[in-house]
Amino acid sequence: MKPTLLAVDDESEILGILTIALGAEGYNVITATSAEEFRRANAQEEVDLYLVDVSLPDGNGFTLIKELRRETEKGIIILTGRSSETDHVVGLEIGADDYITKPFRIRELCARVNAVYRRTMRPSANSEDAPTGPADAGDALPGRQADYTFEGFSLGIGSRTLHAPDGEEIELTAAEFDLLAELLKRRGQVLNRDQIMNAVKGREWESYDRAVDGLVSRLRRKLGRGVEDGRNFIRTVHGVGYSFTR
Repeated sequence: MKPTLLAVDDESEILGILTIALGAEGYNVITATSAEEFRRANAQEEVDLYLVDVSLPDGNGFTLIKELRRETEKGIIILTGRSSETDHVVGLEIGADDYITKPFRIRELCARVNAVYRRTMRPSANSEDAPTGPADAGDALPGRQADYTFEGFSLGIGSRTLHAPDGEEIELTAAEFDLLAELLKRRGQVLNRDQIMNAVKGREWESYDRAVDGLVSRLRRKLGRGVEDGRNFIRTVHGVGYSFTR
């Protein structure tokens, strides 16, 4: 079954390019020209990935992204005709997974969309190809696949899930999950901001301090739902970066 992509942009020419290019990549592309049309389409369709233009005739794309992040962990990519660093940082801070600046190259567009879709889709927890990693002996709960564990939390790489000590699943965005996985993989090491951005977004990203700090802050808040304050898990090393301490 084709994954469904919902794109909103006030330029019909852009939507036409998206429909043809991403349709050829195997996506079922649904388009909207306003925030109202976008919300209506999203309510009617089962969407797997979103492309959201920043400037819309009846609203702000950032508002739509905030609304989506309250409801879903599906991939969100910002479309913007503005190259301002502030726009990019704000988009990352509120939960977007990537951004594409217009005008864009078709090959780059398809590569970024495919990368975000692969990163945010959730494979079966029983997948035979699910990678395994080190876990603390005896710390995982029975019946739960855990590649990494800490203080009763369990992280499954193949299923891309995080469970709290009480067994409740904690919803993470793709970037939050990749950050936590990288910190656990290199537990005890200090990662600088460039290393973090390379791990969660790929080397094509520029490292924005505010974006990294915002990502860490959101992850800490979610980890704080467990037995301790999230700051007790992720330590700030001033002037350097962050380290997972447990």
